Amino acid sequence: MSEHEVQYYSAEELAKKWDDNQVALPKIPFFLINLYQFIMPLFVVLFFIAGILYLYSIFQVSIWVQILLAPGIFMVSVYLLIWSMSKFCRILNTYYDKKSPPKEGLYSREFDKRNVVDPAVHYYHLRGFMYKWPVWVSKKSIFPWMVNYVLRDMAGNKIHKNAYYGDSYVCLEFSELSDGVVIENGAVISSHVVDSIFGNLTVKKVFMKKNAVLNSTAVMAPGTNIDENCAVGPRSFVPKNWQISGEKSEFIYGVPSKYFDYRNFLDLLPESFQTQWEEKKKEWINSEKSIK
Repeated sequence: MSEHEVQYYSAEELAKKWDDNQVALPKIPFFLINLYQFIMPLFVVLFFIAGILYLYSIFQVSIWVQILLAPGIFMVSVYLLIWSMSKFCRILNTYYDKKSPPKEGLYSREFDKRNVVDPAVHYYHLRGFMYKWPVWVSKKSIFPWMVNYVLRDMAGNKIHKNAYYGDSYVCLEFSELSDGVVIENGAVISSHVVDSIFGNLTVKKVFMKKNAVLNSTAVMAPGTNIDENCAVGPRSFVPKNWQISGEKSEFIYGVPSKYFDYRNFLDLLPESFQTQWEEKKKEWINSEKSIK
């Protein structure tokens, strides 16, 4: 259902409409996604290890050398597992895109006895379920930086190589993070939101421009845009379609996030810290010039 076809109801109408509603989702597709995500990458790793053992037997590598090489083989295996997960999910995502290409908009989450009525929402559920496992594995692995690669490769997000995701709730799709973007630990960035379990589904792209910062425990909702060099303070909320510009201030906070009388976060620091920061900034600028 397109944005123009979505119907709006009063609270009383919704209560009556949802009184006998039930969530009905088919279990088999999600179960098959789990099997596919787990088994296919595992085959790649097993073939790699089998190849290593075959080389050991051909060259008659001693047990002590094998023990010394074991940590490196393990690290390569983990890297290969995450990489292959991303690739196999990308293949499956290509199939989903042909069935129902992901689009921004407002969708109705009405259910029948077997599934959601709108096919676009059904494939949204499948894609979201598929993305979560590789993202979780990459974040909890010895290569946590690979979460950026996974989100770019399998879900088509535009994430600069210098963007930083902390231990946060990542945006699974429809995100554009520019050079120097920082998302701190515990922050939430999402391109979708559901207005209650039977309500509408909003899917809109989120933007964080160069050097934008989302501080710890801050929340960024769909359709939001944070301008260059702007920072959202801790425990702040950026509502849907909220546009944050650096014209008034480079530091905002609150629920919802608002502008205050600070040009940037330096205005919140004691004078001694401001002096130290300015000295460090000059050193960094001089080092950059010397490198060039």
